[in-house]
This record gives sequence, structure tokens and C-alpha cells, in this order.
Amino acid sequence: MLALALTACGGAGDDGGGTAETSASVIAEAKAAVAKNREGTDRALPISAPKPQAGQNVWLISCSQAGEGCSAPAEGAEEAAAVVGWDLTIVDGKGRPDVFASAIRSAVADDADGIILDAIDCIAAKSALQDARKAGTKIFAFYAFDCNDPILKDQSEPLFDAELSFGNGVSFIDYVEKVQSRSAADYIIAQTEGKAKIIEFTEDDLVITQHLKKGFEDRIKDCEGCEIVKKVPFNLDDFVTGKLGGKAEAALTQNPDANVLYSPYDSALTVGIAQAVVASGRNDDILVTGNEGLTPNIGFTQDNKGQDFITGLPARWVGWAAIDSMNRLLQGEPQVDQGMGLQNIDENGPFPTQTTFYDGNMNPDGTPKQDYAANFKKIWDVS
Repeated sequence: MLALALTACGGAGDDGGGTAETSASVIAEAKAAVAKNREGTDRALPISAPKPQAGQNVWLISCSQAGEGCSAPAEGAEEAAAVVGWDLTIVDGKGRPDVFASAIRSAVADDADGIILDAIDCIAAKSALQDARKAGTKIFAFYAFDCNDPILKDQSEPLFDAELSFGNGVSFIDYVEKVQSRSAADYIIAQTEGKAKIIEFTEDDLVITQHLKKGFEDRIKDCEGCEIVKKVPFNLDDFVTGKLGGKAEAALTQNPDANVLYSPYDSALTVGIAQAVVASGRNDDILVTGNEGLTPNIGFTQDNKGQDFITGLPARWVGWAAIDSMNRLLQGEPQVDQGMGLQNIDENGPFPTQTTFYDGNMNPDGTPKQDYAANFKKIWDVS
């Protein structure tokens, strides 16, 4: 029903897109991608691993335990560490670089064997990570970017010893720009039949949001009849101080012909954008997309409350994968594809039944397609 409303909103001088017509091949390609992503793109789980050595002293620095996108992976890592008999210390980074640095230095002082960075970029704690490298502490990161990231103005040597593997040489940069953000763009192109008028929320104070922006805009450029009618810049201060709702309200008022609102991540929708969409009276006329699949956003999408689409990224699973990856790192073994892809979630589901958040590909009834925890226990040879 939403797709029909979106494509029907055009009129004379308002075709729902730019001045050009989107080619049929671009629309067909987008629809094929949506169909594939709806089924889910997770790959096979690892088939072997070195047996973990009990008693390893590992620290995990969480970007912020107040956010489910950071806390759920930490919980997964805690579960997995208990299974293999590791001493895992979890530190709440509180979203502050000074806390990140202090925690890393505390880990080094504690003679930690390894440090896991939970969505913390290298640049946010560069000096402390350099100290950890000098001390010989192994550094593993997931959902994070190293200090040699090409988007940084002042690139330096990489400091991560290993990162989450997406297989086939796909870096996290490639995954974010060419897979994750493209998923949302393809959905928008398909749902609007190539006639999207987009309000795009952008954030330049995080490395990941800059990569998401690049990937999203690169794909939208292929859609000749699509147009970004308004870019709404925001930063972490806007996020924390509750200013996003006001920004969304203003953008919606100033752009009555917009039929899409794109948010780089779910949490931004949760703290004001989704509520502004509902309050505007345009909830059923504007396509609202997000990334992650957090508990509130699953509810928003399921209940038609200011969000229509999610690119699902595993939450707790990545914590288990981090323990497996750190085990390989500590034992001098190469990293392997952890099997994580993504899945499209919209009003037709699928919605998770065993968790409240997205945690890997689901069957139409919401049950998981793979049991990653059982698989890890098997390849680790633990009960």
C-alpha cells in the first residue's frame, strides 16, 4: 500500500523524482536486489576453529552500553567468553573518546591478552591503541574503522591486528558502502519505481556515517528519476540533546513533496525522527528507512509508527563472532568468514520471534535460519 501511495503522489511538474526518467534496467536491478535481500544474505558459518585456551584475559570496550547496538554485541561476547572459560572484562565507553582511551590503558595495565573494540573507531582512541600495540596486546575490532581509513583527512598506520571478516576479501568499508547502504537505496528505488524525492539525514562526525552516506548517494545517482531534495546534517550532540525531532519536523514541513526519509541508522529514528513523521500526519505517505534492527525499530516497522524499512545487521551474533575471531588472533590463526550478511525487514516482516532485535537471517515465521551459538560450541569443542 505504501508503494502505491509513493508512486501516486506525483502530478504536473512533480513526477516524484528528478527531471530525468529512471531506466527500466535500474529499477529491475533494484527490485531483484530487494528480493534477494528479503531472503537474507547470510553465508555458511565457520566449519572449524582452534580449541580456545581457557583463562585468557580479554577486555571488551563497548561504544556505549546505553545503546542496544553496542550492548547486545557485548552481551553476546560475554556469553561466548563464559563458554570458553575466558575472563572477559566489559567496559562501558559511554560514547566518549576519553573513556575509550582510559579503558584501553587499563586493559594494558591489567596485562590483557587482547582487546575487543565494539564499534569504536581507531581514530577515537589512537594514542591509547598505539600504547597497546607497543605492549603487545592484540587488538580486534568489529563495526569499526582503522586509522588508515581513506575517508580520514589525517591517515596513519593501521592499529587493528584483525577485524570482523565478511569473506572473499570484503572489507568493512566495502560492506558498508557497497552492501549495507546500497540495500536501503535499492529498496527506495524499487518502492518508488525510480521516483524518489528524498530527505537525507547526514552525519559527518562519525566515520561510519560518512561511509554510509557515500554508499547511499553513489547508488541513488544511478536512479535518474530520483532526487535528494533536502540534506539534514546532524551530529552526536543533536542526537544526545534531543534535537533530531525538531530537525525532522522542519524538513518535513519545508519539503511537502518528499516521499522518502533516509536515516543512516536506527537509533536516530528512535530519538525523535520517527515520532516527528507520525506527528506530521504523513506517516502513510512517506517511506522511512533505517539500518540495524534494534528492538524499538522492529516495533516501529511492525506497528507502522514512523519507520517502514530496516537493513538488519546482527547484534548478539557479532559478539560471539568476536570471541571466535579473538581466539584465532591469539593463536596466530588466520581470520575466517563469519557468515554475516544482512536482511531486509519491512511491513511484511520477517520479524524476530526468539529475540526482540535482529540477530541474523530469519525464516518467514521469524525463526533463525542458523544457530550460530550451537555452531561455535561445536567447532570450539565445548559443551
